[in-house]
Amino acid sequence: MNDLLTTLISYFNLAILAIGAQNAIFTRSLGISPGIKMLRDPRKKTVYFCTALTVFQVMTSVIVHFAAPLVDKFGFGEYRRFAMPTIIVVACTVSYMIVILSLSLILSEGKFREVVQSVTGASINSAIVGTVILSQNYGFALDESIVFGLASSAGYFIAMMLISEADKKICHERVPEALKGLPITLIYISVLALSVYGLTGHGLAL
Repeated sequence: MNDLLTTLISYFNLAILAIGAQNAIFTRSLGISPGIKMLRDPRKKTVYFCTALTVFQVMTSVIVHFAAPLVDKFGFGEYRRFAMPTIIVVACTVSYMIVILSLSLILSEGKFREVVQSVTGASINSAIVGTVILSQNYGFALDESIVFGLASSAGYFIAMMLISEADKKICHERVPEALKGLPITLIYISVLALSVYGLTGHGLAL
């Protein structure tokens, strides 16, 4: 019972770390551009995008977890810093191919066309790369990597919801013409990012 409780507390701490202290958007500016484009693209839906991002986070984390040790096993440890980005890109590509193939078999042609726009955008989101690198740097076990990936996606979703709500309200007539649109959105994100960064401190830099 104590082991179970300890594990649950560990998972909870990882979730809080990923959602808040390591929020991809607010602390590292990862995935901001595709996120904003997604919110303003009628072909893409936030739920589809964030669901796909979650799937890619988990799948990529699992693949990299098993592939990364092979770098040292085959004697390429000194080139690890160069090999890891390649492994992550390959893992993202494999994840994307598996998801797209599965969706094409499950969904109708019309639904597939509706979903694929969001799925494709999520597959190349830099938040995935950042999350996987953090998992590797922290030396997370497989289950911890999965929990961290899920929580990171949740944090990304929360951030996108905050940005989406702000996007509806900051289009105010009192906003100077030169700042309307993307500039005022980035200012809003910056203010939120500063508040989050103020809580996390300077010791969490990647």
